[in-house]
Amino acid sequence: MLKKVVFTSWLTVLLHCLLVTQLHGQPVTLSREFGANLGFSSFLGDLGGSNDIGRPFFWDIDPEITRPAIGFVFRQEIIPRTAFRFNAYASMLRANDALTQNEWRNWRNMSMRTPIVEASAMLELSLNRFTGMKKKRWTPYIYGGVGAFYFNPQAKYNNEWVDLQPLGTEGQGLPEYPDRKKYSRIAVCFPIGAGFRILTYNNWVMGFEMASRFTTTDYIDDVSTYYPNPDYYFLHYELEQAIMAAALSNPSVTPVPVDHPLWGTPETLKGDPTNNDSYIFGGMLTFTYHIEFKRKVNNIRCYFDEDNKR
Repeated sequence: MLKKVVFTSWLTVLLHCLLVTQLHGQPVTLSREFGANLGFSSFLGDLGGSNDIGRPFFWDIDPEITRPAIGFVFRQEIIPRTAFRFNAYASMLRANDALTQNEWRNWRNMSMRTPIVEASAMLELSLNRFTGMKKKRWTPYIYGGVGAFYFNPQAKYNNEWVDLQPLGTEGQGLPEYPDRKKYSRIAVCFPIGAGFRILTYNNWVMGFEMASRFTTTDYIDDVSTYYPNPDYYFLHYELEQAIMAAALSNPSVTPVPVDHPLWGTPETLKGDPTNNDSYIFGGMLTFTYHIEFKRKVNNIRCYFDEDNKR
């Protein structure tokens, strides 16, 4: 009996969809937006941060190293309250151990900068719509997705910025460390964020949002595992490059000598290899232009079409 009732209900819905499509032919009203994001970026990794080690999400931000961020955004509603979103961002991330009062990070004495260029695709869920019979002019929203980004950590040496990845500052690429491979400067990120948007009367949309990027790399700041033995650089590099690599691999205030009993133990870890780096695009003001368009309903979309509900 129950199966018969369920079957009858689904059959009724299907017939309703077909009748709406064939007799009424009313299209679904959807929206799209495109525009710009302006805000700031901040780095969450092994270097710098707050006075505590390893605080997650926004709690490890060092305000002194935040930098401007700019982006492009395109939003396409696919069904009511659900949109596909594409973003492209560019910024410069920084980190500096000298800016934290944490004793261990201060002793490590490292700093870096890296450009970040990101492209990401996401799904966005909104509480309200800017189109349809029940449209409103405001809505909170959340979003998440996946993207790819380019980074290139640098540090200052003799007052010049030097690319760190080619130097292998943790011994990457040296035959003495066969398990340490040079990392890629392209990685995957997973954006998760939320915001609030308002539709003005001239079809412009103004909003505010913040989002964190979790990543698949621990080398945005070029730091992850152990200090290398600086003597190995002189076996494989030209003299000038070896001196540079040795200096940038361990600029600690009082470096632990390689013949010390603690050398190569967890006590002399350069970073934390158990947690990947992340970064934030925060305080992002969004300025987009709102466009409405109509799409013919089909047997599936009619179920979601608010304009057909009376």
